[in-house]
Amino acid sequence: MPDCDTTEVVVVGRGMFGSAAARHLSQGGVDVIAIGPDVFDPDHGSATIDEHDVFSSHNDEARLTRLQDRDEAWAQVTARALRDYQALEDASGVDFHHDVGCLIASRPVGDGRNPDPIAHLRERGIIHEYFGSGDRTWAGRWPRLDFPATHGVAFEPSPAGYIRPKRLIAAQETLTRRNGGTLLTDTVTGVHRLGAGAGFEIVTAAGRHVRSSKVVLAAGAFTNFNGLIETPVDLELKTEVVVLGEVTPADTDELARYPTVKYLNDGDVLDAIYMTPPVRYPDGRSYVKMGANTCLDTNPADLATAQRWFRTATDDSYLELLQPSLQALWPDVVFTSFRTRPCIVTYTPDRFPLIAEAQPGLVVATGGNGGGAKGSDAWGAMAADLILGS
Repeated sequence: MPDCDTTEVVVVGRGMFGSAAARHLSQGGVDVIAIGPDVFDPDHGSATIDEHDVFSSHNDEARLTRLQDRDEAWAQVTARALRDYQALEDASGVDFHHDVGCLIASRPVGDGRNPDPIAHLRERGIIHEYFGSGDRTWAGRWPRLDFPATHGVAFEPSPAGYIRPKRLIAAQETLTRRNGGTLLTDTVTGVHRLGAGAGFEIVTAAGRHVRSSKVVLAAGAFTNFNGLIETPVDLELKTEVVVLGEVTPADTDELARYPTVKYLNDGDVLDAIYMTPPVRYPDGRSYVKMGANTCLDTNPADLATAQRWFRTATDDSYLELLQPSLQALWPDVVFTSFRTRPCIVTYTPDRFPLIAEAQPGLVVATGGNGGGAKGSDAWGAMAADLILGS
């Protein structure tokens, strides 16, 4: 048998939930090893194409954050994470939070598929400014944005805005290392129970073997693949595409402090638009990012299909759906290029993140349901608490 490293807890996955769980475990004095691959960039292809390849939906440059959330339970967890952003930035020395606020546009009764998020602001007493249908005084502050006159608009101020996902993970992992935790760049290809009370053996694509007493499985859309869990958990995977509209340096400077947007738009082609102001990407250019559910979305059910999806760069069919809506929201902005990026949303049956012990000693932390990023530190903390109590 190959030599094995040993540890108390292995965290499978170094995405947003996994990096948070590893940090909270290491902060509690637990000997932890977090294992995950390098972030994959679909614009430049995979460094290696392997049957076990997994990809990360957090590999973009901005995710919305705000106190307004889908319901009270979600909102409480999100608020806990937002409350701790500054302390996490200070402790790690990594800035990831941009508190530019969030503009929320909705018809007074929602859009027929989603409830009115502005009503939720009122019900929870979240500080906001409200502009009723037809009241465009908000445009005096953000003149280059546009919404239909049928929609009311609310502005939720700081700490709403956006986070930089890769920087948030870097902050978590900086502290994990500082606390004595170990980070391995590799892909887990098997999690094997060794017998009652004997723990687990974790096998990787590079041939590593790690034994641990307990496991946190935070593999996102890939939770049920690569032999990570004996009995698959109930997850629904849905493809999603974002469009990136490149803006000029002058527009970047002007628009960078614009708020993020949550927009319950009308129509059957796109549903529930979300958008960030211009953000600089690794290619040195700045892009407005916009995403939505679309009529073209599919539901990958196996590893090969998910792998093919993540290797797709710009998709013209999605671009034809998304580009007109992006331009309509910024009617006088001249975008110099457009492209799309793929991701996968992981849904659970109850539409709450799954943080649960799936088998003795193995806790699953997955299912962002399209909104888990902003509260990921708190969801990861919940997984760490659960593994410590198991």
